[in-house]
Amino acid sequence: MNSNKKGVSVIICCYNSAQRISNALVALAKQQYPATLLWEIIIVDNACTDNTGQIACEIWETFNTDIALRVVYEPLPGLGHARIKGVNEAMHPIVLFCDDDNWLAENYVQGVCEILEGDCNIAACGGMGIPVFETPEPYWFYQYAEAFALGSQEINSENGQLLNLYGAGMAVQKHILKKLYQSSFDPLMKGRSGKQLSSSEDTELTYAFVLMGYKLFYAPDLKFFHYMPKERLTFEYLKKLFISFGNDGPFRNLYYAFISKRFLHKHMKNWGIHLLISTVRLVKYFILPPKKYGRAIYFNWNVAYIRQLVTIRKNYPKLKKHINRIREINSHAGIQNISQKGTLSFEQN
Repeated sequence: MNSNKKGVSVIICCYNSAQRISNALVALAKQQYPATLLWEIIIVDNACTDNTGQIACEIWETFNTDIALRVVYEPLPGLGHARIKGVNEAMHPIVLFCDDDNWLAENYVQGVCEILEGDCNIAACGGMGIPVFETPEPYWFYQYAEAFALGSQEINSENGQLLNLYGAGMAVQKHILKKLYQSSFDPLMKGRSGKQLSSSEDTELTYAFVLMGYKLFYAPDLKFFHYMPKERLTFEYLKKLFISFGNDGPFRNLYYAFISKRFLHKHMKNWGIHLLISTVRLVKYFILPPKKYGRAIYFNWNVAYIRQLVTIRKNYPKLKKHINRIREINSHAGIQNISQKGTLSFEQN
């Protein structure tokens, strides 16, 4: 699909979102922007069975706006497939990923456009997530807010450089994203699909942008409100979330080893050192958890982490070569439609 030279395509990936989509669309209908800003909304129907697309169209029509809303269908389950479908359908050079339970502040669409059009070296930008609770927040919640893509993203910085962004509310230069996927890049982490809680595909994507030599940008004045239903506000859900993080942890930290200037972390390219650090951390965190109420959380996270690290031992050289090749992506690569290749295959120990 041909792209306009300026503008934003807001992509909302949906799986049975009929009960959630209304507030996200209300927030988009309230966007403030100059007449010169072109933008659109793309609803990606990811094999929904509840008429999400039709309901979204009916809701949008009630706002009587000139902004176009389109529904496209992606039969393959999983957030990665849905996002790629949305990117391929996008008419504009900036794509903004908005979850179906995210409500963007009125300046959000214009804000990300100004940031990304203002500096061609910024691959992606994001704002601050603010929780909206269905029930009173649990006592432990703000200790772990970043696990839910909430709060300041400055915690993801090192030596003044932002290293990753939340996927929620993230805007990306489309040509850079396509360049990445048309290269040797093959995502190591599947991300959310069905009951899989991980969101590590967002970390992997932004780490890849940094390896390509681009910058990331966090704009705290751009805010989005993230609805937190009662089902996500249990300690059991938090434990499951951290187990998913643990399963993806060795991949995340292997990427980090190619980016970080920290002495120990750079040496995690060596599998044995990686295992040693992980084992010491397991003991350390059990004795003194890094956060309140965190002994069980971090124990389960570390166990899942070490299990995955042992599983990928034979493939570790292959993984390192894959990540290192991202640095070599040709900046003049042609831009075509993209597809998700799936994760690299592994031989299980």
